[in-house]
Amino acid sequence: MLNHRILHPVRFPPILLLAGLIVVVNAFYLWGHELDDALIYARFLQNLLEGKGYVYNPGEYVNGLTSPLFGYLSILPSWMLGDVRDGVMLVSVLATLTSLIAFSAVLRLLIPSIPLAAFSAVLSAMASITYINLGMEASLFTTWVAVSFYCYLRDKPHLLGFAIAFSILARPEGVLLVPAMAIDTLISQRRWPPMSCYWLPGGLIIAQFLFNVFYYDALLPSSGLAKLSQGESGFWGDNNFLLTLVKLFRFGITHAGSWSVMAVLIAVSLFSLKVTSAHSYLRVSFLFLVMYTAFFALLNLPAQAWYYAVYYSIFWTYVALGLYWLADRYLTGRNLIKRITFTVFVISGLWLQEPRLLSELGKPAREDYKEIGLWLAENTEQDASIAVVEIGTIGWYSERRIIDILGLVTDEVADFVAEGDFVSWLLLYPPDFMMVHDPVWHFESVLEQSPSVLGGSFNEVPGFHFPGFRLYAFNPQG
Repeated sequence: MLNHRILHPVRFPPILLLAGLIVVVNAFYLWGHELDDALIYARFLQNLLEGKGYVYNPGEYVNGLTSPLFGYLSILPSWMLGDVRDGVMLVSVLATLTSLIAFSAVLRLLIPSIPLAAFSAVLSAMASITYINLGMEASLFTTWVAVSFYCYLRDKPHLLGFAIAFSILARPEGVLLVPAMAIDTLISQRRWPPMSCYWLPGGLIIAQFLFNVFYYDALLPSSGLAKLSQGESGFWGDNNFLLTLVKLFRFGITHAGSWSVMAVLIAVSLFSLKVTSAHSYLRVSFLFLVMYTAFFALLNLPAQAWYYAVYYSIFWTYVALGLYWLADRYLTGRNLIKRITFTVFVISGLWLQEPRLLSELGKPAREDYKEIGLWLAENTEQDASIAVVEIGTIGWYSERRIIDILGLVTDEVADFVAEGDFVSWLLLYPPDFMMVHDPVWHFESVLEQSPSVLGGSFNEVPGFHFPGFRLYAFNPQG
């Protein structure tokens, strides 16, 4: 019964609608949630809509956007809604909904049970990782990964080419879908796609590269290169990405994290191997995750929550496939038991998840940075420059020129970071002010070293009263 290829038309079952409703309700309550990095996108878009260029600091043509597709899709909603933060959030929420649909469509190709094909959407809708990443490109990336799987399984090579191109434009790691699918094509002896399916999708990628070169005078985004430099520096720790993956993976149904819940889900997911109609999907998705993990781990890239979203999206499909095999094996014809079990699971999941999720994420993530940004807007000159480590929230609310000590939006600084040098940036970009943590982070070590190494001096600003932070004015003459 499970060893034949299944190709069913996609429908919208009540379970999928329920998952969508959960996402919409949670998104409504979490609409004001602001990720620091999401506000970097917002500032690029705000400057673009105000005619100052698609830049972070007006006049500085540095490409700090790792997901060009997410930025482009956010332009029109930002203009229509009159607030780029709303525009970015709307695109992120809509992409979350399409991700649920896309992965359910993939499962619908593999199993005849419509409710269980949509069950991955319910798991995703109740998972904290879905909402932790609102405002970022994570859900857009997972959507195009799912669409790529769908086109691959349906043997639609021309559509697959575009799906992979869009996944790459959503996040460059989408290129890893190509070798994963190539290996599975060899193993399963599938027909190789014609060369013609590569030209137009390849043209989209080349067009983006040309835009980068002509607009920013750089082939690759500085934010991506800065992440590579951060990994090379080693200051974020060895194996940081893998350690965080293990730590985050318990973020299953509950925001606080429950190893027991995740242990059960992992055990259920293993039964997906019994579903022979899903073997090609299991192989190609697992190969993709292995290559994806190797990319981040071998380059020792600093961990960010949105990097892990694709693990969950794929894992939920494994759980749904495992549940299908168990139900088909042991609960054939027992629809009432299935419905009761599903109802109890959903109610229990929502009861465990919602109170913590809404209380912990239902407010801006960095109130302290917001207040600091507003203080800087009121107490510094409009043309003042501020050097900081974390730039998103402070840059958005201060509306000042920001010097990024880690080099995401400030040219050439990432080269110093790669060498573990957090001092020499001062030679290129002497700021008017520098905000540091108290105690001072290693990345802010220029505060102590500047008089002896580079000259000049930092003088503490007396009216700046924020616990855990200090503000200094820089005097280049010492």
